[in-house]
Amino acid sequence: MRTSAVGKARGFLRGLFVGFAALLLVVAALVAADGARADSAPRRLVNGWLPYWTTTASLASVTANADLWGEASPFWYRATGAATISPQPGAGDRTVVDALRSRGVKVVPTVTESLNAPAMAALLAAPAQRAAHVAALVSLVTANGYDGIDLDYETMNSGGTATDKAAVRSGFVTLLRELGPALDAQGGLLSVTVGPRTRADDPSWAVFDYAGIGPSVDRFRIMTYDRHWRGGPPGAVAPLPWVNTVLTYAVTAVARGKIEIGVPLYGYDWPADPAQPDGYGIATSANYQQAEALRTQYAAARQWSATDAAPYFTYTDPTGVRHVVWYNDAEATRAKMTLIEKYSVRGLAFWAVAYEDVRQWPLLRSYAVQRSTKLTVSAPAAITYGTTMTVSGKLSTTAGAAVAGQKVFLQWRKAGSSTWDTVASTTTTSTGAVSMRRTPASNGSFRLYAPPSWSYLSSVSAVVPTLVRWRVSASLNDATVTRGTTVRLTGKVAPVHAGVTVRRQRLLNGAWSTVATTAVRSDGTYRFSFTWHTKGTYTYRVMVPGTTLNTTGYSGALKLSVS
Repeated sequence: MRTSAVGKARGFLRGLFVGFAALLLVVAALVAADGARADSAPRRLVNGWLPYWTTTASLASVTANADLWGEASPFWYRATGAATISPQPGAGDRTVVDALRSRGVKVVPTVTESLNAPAMAALLAAPAQRAAHVAALVSLVTANGYDGIDLDYETMNSGGTATDKAAVRSGFVTLLRELGPALDAQGGLLSVTVGPRTRADDPSWAVFDYAGIGPSVDRFRIMTYDRHWRGGPPGAVAPLPWVNTVLTYAVTAVARGKIEIGVPLYGYDWPADPAQPDGYGIATSANYQQAEALRTQYAAARQWSATDAAPYFTYTDPTGVRHVVWYNDAEATRAKMTLIEKYSVRGLAFWAVAYEDVRQWPLLRSYAVQRSTKLTVSAPAAITYGTTMTVSGKLSTTAGAAVAGQKVFLQWRKAGSSTWDTVASTTTTSTGAVSMRRTPASNGSFRLYAPPSWSYLSSVSAVVPTLVRWRVSASLNDATVTRGTTVRLTGKVAPVHAGVTVRRQRLLNGAWSTVATTAVRSDGTYRFSFTWHTKGTYTYRVMVPGTTLNTTGYSGALKLSVS
C-alpha cells in the first residue's frame, strides 16, 4: 500500500493553504591573515515544489526566502502519453517565472505522469515512443525558457505485475540516459524525484533504480516522507531513523552532490476507529497552521518524539472520537537540515512550500551561513637543533566566539622554499585552542590553517619564523696543562653538514675573538689542536656561523689553565 502513499498525500494536500608567556623566546600570538572577512552569504540549500493550488502563497514564501533557494519547481505539467504533456492551472505563468528569476531562483517545473506500470512499460520499451517523449520534454523546456525540468513519475509504480515494474525500472533508466544529454545540450537541468528505498532490492518503489538513474541526472530528489501515511497507523511522517536508513543507502548508489532530502511540511490527523485492524481510520492531511489551530482549539499539549524528531499531539473531538496528529514544525525541519552536513548531500526539497512553520526560515538561514574565522599563532623565535618546540594558536569567529571541534593543520615552509608542507594536525578544544609539537631541523616558518567546514569559512594564520641554531658541543682533552703541552679541543655539530666552518674563539678583554677555524667532518665532528707557552687561564668557545639552513650556534664556555 505504501507505494502510492506519497502521491495520495499530495492529492489530499491540495486543500492545504498558507501563506536559523609561556614559551621561552615566544613570538606573541599574531592576528590571522584573513581574519577580517565577512560571513558567507547563505548557501542556497533549499529546493522544493510549488503546488498550483497554492501558487500565490507558495510564491510569496519562496520570494521572501529567496536567498536560501536554488531552484523552485512549480507543479505545472502532466504527461499523459509519449508526446502529450498537459498543462496544469497556471502553467508557464510569466509572473511566477519572472519573480523567481529576478531573485536568483532557477525555474525547474515538475512534470507528473498519468501512466501506470503496464502503460509506462510499453512506452519505455518502444524506441520511437521514448524519442517522442524526450523530444516533448526538451521542447517544453526550450519553448518556455525554463532552467530544466523535474520528473515526478509516481503513477508508474502503481498497477500491473512485478514484471511490468521491472520493465519500467530498466526502461526509465534508458529514458533518462537519452533525456539527460538532450537537455544538457540545451543548457537544461534534469531533476528526478524518486520514492524512498532502503536497499537495492527494496520492494517499495521498485521502479526506481537509484544506481541506474544517478549518472544521468543533475538532481536526485528523494521523497523521504509518508513512512506513516493517511491509510496506515499513526506515526511520524518522516521518522528520523528511517530517513537516515534511506540516505545511508542512497549515498552508496548516487553521487552525494546530486541528492536532495525530501522534507514534509505537512502532517496527518488520524481518528480512532475500533472497527479497523490498526484501530484508526483514514487520516486527513494538515499543514502546520491547521495542525496548530487544532492543537490550540482543543488545548492539546505539544509533545515531541526525540527518536523520530517530530511533534505530535492528541485530542478528543466533540463526538468523543480520539485523534492523533503527527506533523512538522521548525524543530523537525532543524533535525532534517543537519542531515545535509552529515551525508554531504546537496540540500533539502520541501513538499510543499506554503505549508511550513515560518520559524524554520531563520534556522535554515543560520545553518546555511558559513561564519568567518580568525586564527592566531604563537611559536618560539629560535631554538637549538634537536629541541622539541610547541606551536599554539586559537581559532575563533571574527566576532570573538571560540570555534570548537574544528580541524587545524600545522604547516611548515623551509627557509628558501616557497612550498608549504602540512606536518601535523589536531582539533580545536572547547576554547578554540590548538597546540602541536615539532622538532624542526632547519630554519623555516610556521603557520596554522583551518580548512572550511559546513559551519565555518577557512582561515590561515599569520606566518611566524623560527630559527634553528646549530647544536655545538665542545670539550678539552685536559683543562689543566703545563706550558708547552698540546691541547685538543673537540666536539660535534648537528645537524651534520660536512664542510661547514667551525671557529674557535677566545674571550679577551670582554670580547670574543676568532683565533682559528676548521671544518666539520662527514661524521659531524671537528678538532682543534694548539699549544700555550704562557701561564694563565684562558676561556674558549666554539662558534658555527649561520647559513641559510641553520642560524649561528655556540658551544658552552671552556676554561683552560696553563701552569
